Amino acid sequence: MSLKHIGVMTIWYSAVLKEDIDFRTNIIEKEEEMFTPSYAFSNTGSGWFETHLGCTASNFVNRLRKMRRNHKGIKSDIDLLIDDVLTLKALEVKTTIHGVSWANGKESTIKQLGASDRDLKSLRRFGESRKVGLIQACNLWNNADTSLKMLDQFTDVWGEEESLAWVTAMQSKTDAKKMWRNTLHQSGKLTQKEQDTLQKASEILQIEGDLSSRSLQERMLDQSILHKSMTTGKLSKLLSMYGEEYDIIRGPKKGTFVKMSDTGIIIKNPWSYAADFLESDGFIKVSERGEVSLGFVSLGIRGKAHCEQLHKSIDGGNLQLNQRFSKQNPTQHRLLFNKEDEIIYVLSKMIPYLSDKKIQAEAILAKMETIKHNTHHADVEQEGVTHG
Repeated sequence: MSLKHIGVMTIWYSAVLKEDIDFRTNIIEKEEEMFTPSYAFSNTGSGWFETHLGCTASNFVNRLRKMRRNHKGIKSDIDLLIDDVLTLKALEVKTTIHGVSWANGKESTIKQLGASDRDLKSLRRFGESRKVGLIQACNLWNNADTSLKMLDQFTDVWGEEESLAWVTAMQSKTDAKKMWRNTLHQSGKLTQKEQDTLQKASEILQIEGDLSSRSLQERMLDQSILHKSMTTGKLSKLLSMYGEEYDIIRGPKKGTFVKMSDTGIIIKNPWSYAADFLESDGFIKVSERGEVSLGFVSLGIRGKAHCEQLHKSIDGGNLQLNQRFSKQNPTQHRLLFNKEDEIIYVLSKMIPYLSDKKIQAEAILAKMETIKHNTHHADVEQEGVTHG
């Protein structure tokens, strides 16, 4: 960071602190009862500083403190910037915790159990799906804390019973922290080789886009990363169970995987991706009146990411998110195409990559193009008769 940028950055951070409604304290306080954050974190769960500055708040503050030692003449400006960063970070932590449905009243407990940048990222991503273990860790910590407070109020000399109670409570706190950590970071129990495999798979998917587990296995075998004992099935299971901690999620087609970035799913060929989506969770319908509709349907949080990314990549269609038809079922998300020109364009682009639905798509596309051609020809003839 150069010295000439300090003054500008101080003003900029102060402006962010005052004007960014996503972090304003009153917005957070109004939403406490709903347990939902107003600030939308990135798809990977990364914090505001990681997403926008490429480093954590802690790293940024460390850089500023180092700069302060070397540039004492602008110490007050740097101190102001550090204060802004720490305030924003505190609000980010508060927003994260208030965005977890079960965390109301547990903010202090969560901070004591572990609220590092890595912990907060996992909490944003897995706070709901792993809530059973996380709530158990909070309860274990709180029960131990209650026992210790009762012991503090004990005025007599401790006997064997009190000493044992203290040891038990301290061990419970240790166990609670371990439970919290293991629940948030489940891949931590894997061998180093398995963790390296996940990391390499993440790197390959970032470069190449969506791939099947077989394609990933072949690439890693060629690079001598995998042992031959790591079959396609084992690799697929490893990616399915622990891949999300490495920003890997299931692809639109069974057996495929994609890499999630801060801005969305990484797709190298949107039409191949769309074709896989159509094959697995899409439809082409023709009504009794001959009207064609094309749609992509997905479920849950990750399904939402797929629909949003396809909509962004194709730049068309009607995106319908967060539809819930019953409390027992996950939310449903749809990307629908009803306009003739859009459907013709999308089908023509997908057909080279389709397999099971290729014949259906070709037949419908041919019929639509014929009808469009005949309609256009009839309109031209009619126009000629009118002018004649």
